[in-house]
Amino acid sequence: MKNKTRRPWGRIILITLSVLVVAAVIAGLRIRKQLSPDLVQDIRAGIAARNVKDPDARLEKYLEGRYGPQDDPANRQKVFVNMFNPEHIKSMQFLVDHSPESQRKANVQAMAKWVENYRNTLTPETTVALKTQILSSDGQAMLRMATAHYNNQDVYYRGMTAPVVSQLLTTISQLQKN
Repeated sequence: MKNKTRRPWGRIILITLSVLVVAAVIAGLRIRKQLSPDLVQDIRAGIAARNVKDPDARLEKYLEGRYGPQDDPANRQKVFVNMFNPEHIKSMQFLVDHSPESQRKANVQAMAKWVENYRNTLTPETTVALKTQILSSDGQAMLRMATAHYNNQDVYYRGMTAPVVSQLLTTISQLQKN
């Protein structure tokens, strides 16, 4: 008599677990489909760099994982220009929000130093290429969209990332003067 009573409960539990597994897989697929490719690339690079203790080395590992070797001027230019991509701005906010609180300020400072170093090491050729890209009509539209998107972020995030934005604006100003 006991075996006959256990079988229906076993089947109910098995069916319930199967339904839960299918629901979890479907939810996972829907979430993944909604993630932008930019966010997925940023998350992968961030995960690869998360255990590096030195903030500058952590940033370098992230940038290499995301954009390729940073000794290539084209890759460094991709890094700089992508900072004005609204999808990348969303990705950066996500990464900042989900990084350990003890690393946030150091990560932002490392990025600000990277932008300053990028600006200070631009060759005449890379300056012309960057100026052409940033100051073109498409580049100007990108800057306006990035500014609008950045200004819609929460005040805490904008305050935290102000050193990076300051370096970005200094770089753009310097491009406009040259």
